[in-house]
Amino acid sequence: MTQLHLPTLVLVEPARPANVGACARAMKTMGFTRLVLVNSQCHLQDEAQWVAHGATEILASARVVDSLAAIRPEFDLLVGTTARERGSPRHYLAPDELAQTLAAKASQKTALVFGRESSGLNNQELALCDLLSYVPQQCEYPSLNLGQATMLYCYALSDAQKRLGLQNTAAPAPQLQALKHKTQSLLDQLPLSANDKLTPWLMEGLSLLSDRDCRLAHQLVGDLLEKLKQNTQR
Repeated sequence: MTQLHLPTLVLVEPARPANVGACARAMKTMGFTRLVLVNSQCHLQDEAQWVAHGATEILASARVVDSLAAIRPEFDLLVGTTARERGSPRHYLAPDELAQTLAAKASQKTALVFGRESSGLNNQELALCDLLSYVPQQCEYPSLNLGQATMLYCYALSDAQKRLGLQNTAAPAPQLQALKHKTQSLLDQLPLSANDKLTPWLMEGLSLLSDRDCRLAHQLVGDLLEKLKQNTQR
């Protein structure tokens, strides 16, 4: 059986050292070890170290990068978290759904991305993510802070490792990337509207394909491209 590889946690421009310290404690408690901070040095402040008591080694080993785009190539899957579903055609996974999805993609390198305390992830950062996730809540104005959110996700994903001893049937990342390029080539030849909402929805769905489904999709998209080529040559 394949073990679930616990994701790297990425904090985008965190402003409060206490939140970063709380994130480190949540990670340590649930077995996570890899932390990346985007454009922030909060983890070096005394308050972060104090709140992270017992988990300061996670802060000590944390990486700092300039942007989310800088680390995009390092991961097969980038999962963006949001406070609520936004007005877009993309599908949002609850933490338990995300756990099952990642358990079926155990060999892939994954990062779980948390946005700014004040404004979350911006549209450009969300566009870099393969999947989106949010925590359904019973109130009009969701108000989980960063420490609470990371604990919830760390618990859900670490628990998945115990509960879901799934054989890894996920499509290899290079095959998925090739399929996305091939699908984009197909879409570029179709008369889609300027306000195309199909493409991001479709690309997100491709990220969820199993190995078998990916191979079938390669065949289907390849056949469609060949048919279009034949039609243009007439």
